[in-house]
Amino acid sequence: METSSTTEAKTCSQAETPSSAIRTRSDVVGLARSYLDIRFRHQGRSKASGIDCCGLVILVGNQLGLIFYDTTNYDRRTSGEKFVNYFRDAKLIEIPLTEIKQGDVIVTTDANFPCHCGIASMKRGELHMIHAYLARKKVVEEPLVHWMPRVIAAFRFPGIED
Repeated sequence: METSSTTEAKTCSQAETPSSAIRTRSDVVGLARSYLDIRFRHQGRSKASGIDCCGLVILVGNQLGLIFYDTTNYDRRTSGEKFVNYFRDAKLIEIPLTEIKQGDVIVTTDANFPCHCGIASMKRGELHMIHAYLARKKVVEEPLVHWMPRVIAAFRFPGIED
């Protein structure tokens, strides 16, 4: 996995392609859960030093070979479509909010700006979100119902099977 220490976005070259291994939604959720309780660090990209919400999505996607992408070209509060475009740039597949399933990436607002994200999971028969949450200072898994009024976009990793 290649991470960025600059403010530039990095994408895979044409020679690099996501892994041909079959990955499932359970693989995505299992790996995301392995980050539970890791401390929050803005633009962090490791279990040792901490991660932020984007770092969680990027690390899970990269470690499973579903994407080859990283960016640290974002502030804690970004404006407009800029934040949502990072997921498009990573070649995630935009899906309707009504189709969110475990393993999908959820983008939410904070006040008026889209600037938070997480990975949908299933727990006790209801959708949850695994996310690095500044307010809790760590990666948590909590019911998605609390976040639904703020969800503005959803994406799916390419190559995921049910």
